[in-house]
Amino acid sequence: MTDKEIILRLYGKISPYRSKLIIAMVAMIFVAAFTGAQAYLVKDLLDKIFMEKNLFFLKLLPVIVVVVFFLKGIAYYIYTYLLEQVGQSVIRDFRQEIFNHIQEQSLSFFTSMPTGTLMSRIISDVTLMQSAVSNALVAVVRDFFQVVILLGLVFYMNWKLAMFSFIVLPVAVYPIVKFGRIFRKLSTATQEETANVSNILHETITGNRIVKAFCKEQYEGQRFWDRVSTLYSITIKAAKYRCMQHPLMEYIGGVAIALIIWFGGRDVIEGNSTPGTFFAFLTALIAAYDPVKGVTRINATIQQGLAAATRVFELLDTEPEIQDKENARELPEFSSLIEFKNLSFSYDNKVQVLHKINLKVPAGEALAIVGPSGGGKTTLTNLIPRFLDISDGNIFIDDIDIRNVTLKSLRNQVAMVTQQTILFNDTVRNNIAYGDQEATDEEIRDAASAAHALGFIEDLPDGFDTSIGEGGARLSGGQRQRLSIARAILKNAPILILDEATSDLDTE
Repeated sequence: MTDKEIILRLYGKISPYRSKLIIAMVAMIFVAAFTGAQAYLVKDLLDKIFMEKNLFFLKLLPVIVVVVFFLKGIAYYIYTYLLEQVGQSVIRDFRQEIFNHIQEQSLSFFTSMPTGTLMSRIISDVTLMQSAVSNALVAVVRDFFQVVILLGLVFYMNWKLAMFSFIVLPVAVYPIVKFGRIFRKLSTATQEETANVSNILHETITGNRIVKAFCKEQYEGQRFWDRVSTLYSITIKAAKYRCMQHPLMEYIGGVAIALIIWFGGRDVIEGNSTPGTFFAFLTALIAAYDPVKGVTRINATIQQGLAAATRVFELLDTEPEIQDKENARELPEFSSLIEFKNLSFSYDNKVQVLHKINLKVPAGEALAIVGPSGGGKTTLTNLIPRFLDISDGNIFIDDIDIRNVTLKSLRNQVAMVTQQTILFNDTVRNNIAYGDQEATDEEIRDAASAAHALGFIEDLPDGFDTSIGEGGARLSGGQRQRLSIARAILKNAPILILDEATSDLDTE
C-alpha cells in the first residue's frame, strides 16, 4: 500500500469532521500571519526606536506587540484544540471499526491470528496513528502556512537574499526523506516485535497455572527476555537516528545563517539596507526554518503512524471467510428436521475431518454423538451455526440450506455450551443473561435452577451480583460449566448444542 493510498483512506476517515478542520485551518493561517507580524515588528523596533529614537513608535509598538501575542494565542488555542478533537475522534472511530470487523471474522481467522497481535493492532498501532493524526497533522499543516507566509515576508524585504533560502531548503529536505525511509522500516519491525511481546504476555498470564505446575517460570522469563531484548535493540536503533536528525538540521541551519549574516551584513555596511530590515529578515528566515526543523522532530512519528496505518488497513481489508449471500433470507423458526447430507469438511483442503456424513435429527429429539478425541465431534457442531463452512455437501434446517439464510437469523436459533467454558469478567447475572439481556430476574433464576447452579450462586458473597473474575476465575470448573449451561437455557433457542458440556460436572 503506497503512502498516497494510505493518506487518501485516512482523509476518508477525517472527512466527516471537515467543518472543524476548516475552522482549524483558518485559525492556523491567523497564527502564521501573526508570527510574520512579530518578525516584521523587529524592523520598526530597530529602525524607528533604536536608530531614529522616535517617541511615538516607543509608545505604539508595545501595545501592538501585546495585541499581536494575544490574538495569536487565541488562534493557537482554537486550532490545536479542534485538531486534537478531530484526531481523537478519528482514532475512536478506527478502534470501533477494527473491533467490529474482528467480530465478523470466522473461527479460522482467530486460529491463524494470535490474540496478542490483534490486541497490538487495536491498542498499539492505533495509538501510533493517533500520534500521527493528532500531533503530526497539527504540526505539518500549521508549519506549512507559517513557512509560506514567512517566506513571502522574506521576499518582500529582500528578494535577492531570499533566493538563497531556496538553495538551503533542498539540502535540509534530503535528511528528512532519508531518515523517513529508515523510520518506516524500524517502525514496522518495532510493531511486529510489540505484537510478539503481547502474545507471550497473553499466553503466560492466561496459562499461569500450567507455567506454575510445570515450574517453567524461569523458561518463560527467558522467552520474554529474548523478545523484549529484540524490541529494545530495534527501539535503540530508531532512537539513534532520531537523535541524529536534530543536530544535523541545526548544523545545516547554522551554516545557512552564517552565510546570510555575511551577505546581509555587507549590504548594511554598503548602505543598501537598514539594520532593522536585515534583522527583521533574519528573524523571519529563522522563524521559517524552525518549522522545517520541526518536520525532523515529527518525521519519526509520521512514519510510525503510516506504518501502523498500513497494518490496520491490512486487517480491515481482510474479508470474513463466512458471510451472508447477496440474497440471503431470514431462517423461519425451526420446527421439524435438521439434515446432514453427504457432508464433508477439511481444515486444510487435504485431509478430511468429516467424510460423507448423512444424518437426520428430528425436532424434539436429543442426539448424542460419541467418538475418540479428534474424531470431528466439535467440528460437526461448529458447522451448524456456520462457525466453519462446509467443504462439500449440505446442512438443511427444515429443508432450507443454511448457506442461503442470514448468519444472524441462523445463530439466533442456536444455543451452545462449548467444550471450553467461556465466561466474561462480569457478574453472575450478566453472564447468564448474555443471550437474553431483556430477561427478568425470575427468568434468570429459573435458568440457574434448571442448570443446578442456583445453590452455589446463593452461597456467593453477593449472590447473582457477584463478579466472577476473568474467565470465571473465582469459580470452580464445574460451577463455570453450570453457568454456561444456564446461559444456553435462558436463550431458549430451538436448537441446543452441548459440546462435552458436562466434562467438569459430577455424574449427578
